[in-house]
Amino acid sequence: MNLTIRKSKMISFRLSPEEYQTLKDTCELQGVRSISDLARTAMQKLIASGWQPVPLSDEVRDLRNRVRMLSLQLDQLSTAVHRGRGNGEEGG
Repeated sequence: MNLTIRKSKMISFRLSPEEYQTLKDTCELQGVRSISDLARTAMQKLIASGWQPVPLSDEVRDLRNRVRMLSLQLDQLSTAVHRGRGNGEEGG
């Protein structure tokens, strides 16, 4: 990592005390100078790996499909219960 480049941009996010302590401990174990250096290196590696987040639209589509399947199963169950009652069976 090039330490001579002045870094002037900042990103901020909140952590729980446990998350923060884990990052501090990791810095000590890995010999990393600061949490900023650890986070910067981790983000650079993530970007270099070609990792892509799953688009929210894909997740919504998957959820819609699951809801459709559950709805169909519920309709089938409801039909089966009504047929059972129509045949004189006790419905509980």
